[in-house]
Amino acid sequence: MARTVRIEYPGAVYHIQSKGNRNMVIFEDDDDRTGFLDLAGEACRRYGWQVYAYALMDDHFHLLAETPQPNLSDGMKWLMTLYSRQFNKRHGYTGHVFGSRYQASLVEASNPHYLSTLADYIHLNPARRGAARFENFLSASRWTSLPSWMRPEIRPGWLHPERALKCHGCCDDDEGRRLYYHRIIACFESQEMDEFRLRPAGHTGKGTVQRGWCYGSRTFRLYILSRIREFSRSIHAGESGAQRQEAAEQAAENIVKKGGVVLGLTERDLLHTPFSHPGKLAIALAVRRHTPVPYAWIVRRLNMGNPRSLGTLLHRAKALYADDTTFRKRVDSLAADIPTAPYRRNGEPF
Repeated sequence: MARTVRIEYPGAVYHIQSKGNRNMVIFEDDDDRTGFLDLAGEACRRYGWQVYAYALMDDHFHLLAETPQPNLSDGMKWLMTLYSRQFNKRHGYTGHVFGSRYQASLVEASNPHYLSTLADYIHLNPARRGAARFENFLSASRWTSLPSWMRPEIRPGWLHPERALKCHGCCDDDEGRRLYYHRIIACFESQEMDEFRLRPAGHTGKGTVQRGWCYGSRTFRLYILSRIREFSRSIHAGESGAQRQEAAEQAAENIVKKGGVVLGLTERDLLHTPFSHPGKLAIALAVRRHTPVPYAWIVRRLNMGNPRSLGTLLHRAKALYADDTTFRKRVDSLAADIPTAPYRRNGEPF
């Protein structure tokens, strides 16, 4: 059977799901879940994504995310590959962690009924599994985005609930968050939690929050189908791969050049200073955090040894980023005005 074509375009919103291999667990403990969320945040920084909602269950995960650039496949490959390595290394396993190709359903996010229904479905995952009860609903939803929706002080910078809250007629303030929480509890109490009961107003077309390549109205589906050749990644894969690489390298080069100016490093300095020079560490970390270029590119451009040693150097840079306020501000400033590398087709930027 032929694979479903990946549809990617600027501003696309997806409901992304993936299950464990042979339905086995992909999160054995809280450290696994924390590690996955850290990588998800890194993917958002590298690829420019905005996550609206998420849920991590023992054997699968859900993400509701927007991709301002058409780079879902590249970002998911990066996220799932790194998490698989991390999971296997931590537990001493080998082989596949995820069972099959992840599912990514397009969402008609411009229609508030579809986006709001999906956010509810994702947040009700623990309740459908029987883990959440009325008296412990929020604590049992710890590994969903619901607690962060309710408490902005613990919300990661890559999570953006404002658009989905607005779809419910709620603002991202105390009153709006209280109203949304009451809505979720009402869905729980009325047992309106599964994919067939959670249906947008007026929806009669194909697809549910859980199934199908597209979750939207008939008009939206026909629009996507009318532009399928333009939006289908597989048709443009051979043509755009080199262009995506070129765009990523250009963004990385912009960071390097800005780093040279800000940190006072000339090309000669980059060539002759030690691998562990603080300025080199700052530039390398900024490039790694904000572009998808490989280790080999960073090593070659900054003269930092070999890809294996770069991993150790980046680990040192991350420690400095966490502990040294000056270093952290320096790294953040290098990519502040440089957008995530856009993916282009036919040489034209989106």
